[in-house]
Amino acid sequence: MKIVKKSNGRNHWYVDVATGERVPGVTTILDQGLPKKALINWSANATAEYAIDNWDELAKLAPSARLTKLKGGRYAVKDEASNRGTQVHKLGERLMRNETVVVPDLLRPYVDSYVRFMDEFQLRARHVEALVYSEAHRYCGTLDIFGDILLPDMPEYDHLPRDDDGFVCNALIDAKTNRSGIFGETALQLAGYRFADFMQPDPDDPDSAFDMPPVTFTGAVWIRPDGYSLIPVVAEDEQHRALLYAQQVGNFDQGARELIGSPIEPPTASRYVLSMVEDPADEPAGALF
Repeated sequence: MKIVKKSNGRNHWYVDVATGERVPGVTTILDQGLPKKALINWSANATAEYAIDNWDELAKLAPSARLTKLKGGRYAVKDEASNRGTQVHKLGERLMRNETVVVPDLLRPYVDSYVRFMDEFQLRARHVEALVYSEAHRYCGTLDIFGDILLPDMPEYDHLPRDDDGFVCNALIDAKTNRSGIFGETALQLAGYRFADFMQPDPDDPDSAFDMPPVTFTGAVWIRPDGYSLIPVVAEDEQHRALLYAQQVGNFDQGARELIGSPIEPPTASRYVLSMVEDPADEPAGALF
């Protein structure tokens, strides 16, 4: 199995070179197969906030145009957050590759926080934005950071193997820039990366792939304009199994409509007729066959 990553604007997908078919990504699997109860409240709140923030503008529109604006209001908020996250990721990736970057003022607080994380944990990133894939379970993904970090000498980290310099090697870290912190599904995302069969540092070169190295630590770094938090995340066999369940649920949901056929027409006309008759006891009339 050889994989290449295709991109179009902000979107990307994975293609099996041999067959030409798309292979689902880990985040797509989670979007399709995992309930997002928090999104229901977020959607309602985002629409209400959009209405309040744009009240005067909406009041000038015809009711149908106003409704259209309100329906799309939450997507404007989502797209803004998504764009910001993508840009911060790209800038962080280039910094980890020791490139010089020009940071827009709007993103400066996030990038400053990202740099603080790299500096204070003495991050040694060995692979950044590397493609990983599972041949056995046919899924792909793009991990954020794979490398070595210097964790504090605390009892909860004593079980982690360290090199001669005290670094925890082969750490797998995902970076998040959302407002709400690290969601539980991040455990499934990291488990998908951790238990992939192969890592491919160059997304365009299938021949750069090698066996996925063993992972010793999984975590997520929450990048905020006011700082950052490195948060341990449990991503073990159990979480990987849950990811595979989500994959199956998503597969079912995508094809569920095809399981339902058309109504069956009766082979003969009905012989039954519904008629009204007088009730012998002068009670209110009823429908009798």
